[in-house]
Amino acid sequence: MKRDAFLCQKCKADGRLTLGTQVDHRVPKAEGGTDDLGNLQLMCSRCHDEKSKAEASRGRNGRGSWNRKHPGGVPQT
Repeated sequence: MKRDAFLCQKCKADGRLTLGTQVDHRVPKAEGGTDDLGNLQLMCSRCHDEKSKAEASRGRNGRGSWNRKHPGGVPQT
């Protein structure tokens, strides 16, 4: 996505420049997120996989929260 300069937004927030290859819903659709452009961000496959695993874990056991206010979806511990 041009808006994200074709960069992974999580890596960018962490000070790394990595090509964004996957579109991510900041707030997952399963949790009420939409396909609105403001809810979408580019992520590299590694960051997207990590975020997706945390979301799946949260769905199974209620743990693994992601900070939705941070543009890169930084995990909270």
